[in-house]
Amino acid sequence: MKHLLSILLLSIILAACSSDPIAPPATDGTPIKLSLRIATQSKDAQSKASALPTLGWNYEQGDELIEDWVVIMVNDADHTIEQVFTPATSPNNVEADDVATNLRTTASNKTFYSFANISLKQLQQATGHTFAKGGTMPDIASATWHIDGNGFDPKAKDATGRAQGIPMTGICHMSLTNKDNETTKTLYVVRMLAKLQFNITNKTGDKITLNTISIDSLSANPASSDVQNVMLFPSATPTDANTQVVQQPRLNGTQPQQVYTLALNQTVANDASIAQTLYVNECTTPANPFGQFMLTVRLTMADGTTTQQRYSVVSNDNGNWHFIARNDWRIIPIILQNIKLDLIPLDFPAIGVLPCSVKEADGTFTCTFNAGGEFRLTPKVTRFDNGAAVPDADWTFSRFSTDTYPAAPPTGFYATAPSWFARGRYITGTFGTATGQAYHTLYLTHNATGRTLVCRVRIVRP
Repeated sequence: MKHLLSILLLSIILAACSSDPIAPPATDGTPIKLSLRIATQSKDAQSKASALPTLGWNYEQGDELIEDWVVIMVNDADHTIEQVFTPATSPNNVEADDVATNLRTTASNKTFYSFANISLKQLQQATGHTFAKGGTMPDIASATWHIDGNGFDPKAKDATGRAQGIPMTGICHMSLTNKDNETTKTLYVVRMLAKLQFNITNKTGDKITLNTISIDSLSANPASSDVQNVMLFPSATPTDANTQVVQQPRLNGTQPQQVYTLALNQTVANDASIAQTLYVNECTTPANPFGQFMLTVRLTMADGTTTQQRYSVVSNDNGNWHFIARNDWRIIPIILQNIKLDLIPLDFPAIGVLPCSVKEADGTFTCTFNAGGEFRLTPKVTRFDNGAAVPDADWTFSRFSTDTYPAAPPTGFYATAPSWFARGRYITGTFGTATGQAYHTLYLTHNATGRTLVCRVRIVRP
């Protein structure tokens, strides 16, 4: 049984306050007054569609906000640190906080380095530099950081008894002119962790106990405290003009990956739902044979038997979900059903050629055909508990895609690309002369509920 994850990708728009250096403006060094505020990514960026990743986070959970902050203001002309701002008292879980009011500066190019839930002492220890007013700002754009993101607890207390919060950073280049006199500028920070939210609904017909959820393969927590596993700054910093910035993972080199298991031990009644949140490290393409994240839900049925159900986490847009980036909030709906999906293969081999076979592992069906010519794959939906067939009329074919990730089919692999044959209710195609493998995704929709089964298919011709 599989489930669908839709992934929303939004274009990055260049704005006045960018994370990239800008050309010098026409400025004259005239004194101006400026107010500054530090803020997390805008709440307006949140998506209301529960199946989509969102760019804002739910601010009702105060542990995801700003506990403390540091802002370093630098004059680009000579790289002099003009100011190092810290709060007089802890903001104590706020979405935004005032950094400076009526700050006197000059109309010129400035760069602001902003940090939330990172102390000045931590910053200096991690970078090996000292930051003080009047000093020269070192180049920290490519600095690195240590974070144990998988299972991170923002409510954990530090040595002072304050909740540590989620570390956040941002770089903003500003071209200040006389027109900016007596205006307020916002310095945005981006969380260095991702958040996965599992919305689990029990549709098995009886109560169940959810034991664990495992996801592979996430970037592992570093083996020791001196390993800096991520880059300090995000791939892009939001601006007032564009708060909906989609991040890309910024790991420090290649990081090892691990299966991470979240313990639940919760009983869920039939037709009831629960939500569970997990903080994780950002991650590039997962290191498994299929280049996609896999979920394994382990549960105990009402009769006491234990079982597990695997899900291939894919996108409805392109069939793949290749990475988890900092500040992602991925809402993953999981519907536990008493059904499973199988594929029945059929080919027409010559005498003495081995017949075709299908093996399911890690949420993917590998279909091996030893002969050329025509082949067929027939989806079959059965009850999970007793193997009884579910009527074909209950299901409607949605789509069968040919995927280019992790690799496109070799040239000449198909003479006729596989497609859905509606009258026979099966997939059919014809092999060409090339051997190799091809990747596909099959979508079947349950007519009564609208739920979709997602079947990842790998067709192999050795």
